[in-house]
Amino acid sequence: MAFKRKSSKKVYIAIFLLIVLIAASGAIVYSYYSGQAPSVIEVTPGVKVGDTFTYSIHGVSTLESLDAVEPPEFAQNNQTDYYKVTITGVNGSNVSMDSVWQFINGSARNYQQTINLATGLQTNSNTGFWAIYAPNLNQNDKVRPTGTDGLIVNATDTKTYANSTRQRNNWSIQNEFFDVRDPTYATQQRRTTIVYFDKATGMLDTLTDVQQYNNPQMNLVVTWKLTGSSVWAV
Repeated sequence: MAFKRKSSKKVYIAIFLLIVLIAASGAIVYSYYSGQAPSVIEVTPGVKVGDTFTYSIHGVSTLESLDAVEPPEFAQNNQTDYYKVTITGVNGSNVSMDSVWQFINGSARNYQQTINLATGLQTNSNTGFWAIYAPNLNQNDKVRPTGTDGLIVNATDTKTYANSTRQRNNWSIQNEFFDVRDPTYATQQRRTTIVYFDKATGMLDTLTDVQQYNNPQMNLVVTWKLTGSSVWAV
């Protein structure tokens, strides 16, 4: 299914975006004539070259309608042996990574990714690992300090690992989408994502992605969990 985010206030959003655009243009003009460049926030990553992080991936589907069918790509989650991320570069706010998605049958997929921790911009938006954040964020801090997604740190907790305890931050988001092929907008998907990440390194600890469909009725849940790291014993 091709789902698009649901919105019932398109006109108001358009007006709001126009106001924002005008305000942003004024700020740029002011900056030009005052001789000052717009401020740039640099983030010092909490990881270093050579750090590794390994994850398990697991999926659970609940088909509540007779005509509900698990998407073909969903099965690959339960065919995962491991997903390993290796930090290959740190340059300013940018972190580069090589990732290996290893499957039980011996096949593997390899990805390269560079992500700016300040903005959240990625070189490969559809592939590669993305769940790494600025270190030492506190409650209500923006997850991406100069990003546009509006996500903030909801809370901080403490997790016990093999021989240590570490602080984690978390954020969550819920969105509703509709199937663009349904002119009534009645075919919908509700998606909830909950992420916990290590406070000191900014690296993903756990991720839970819940997708709820109403037509046909089914729930899909994908969970990522940190199982190993070169930084601390998991």
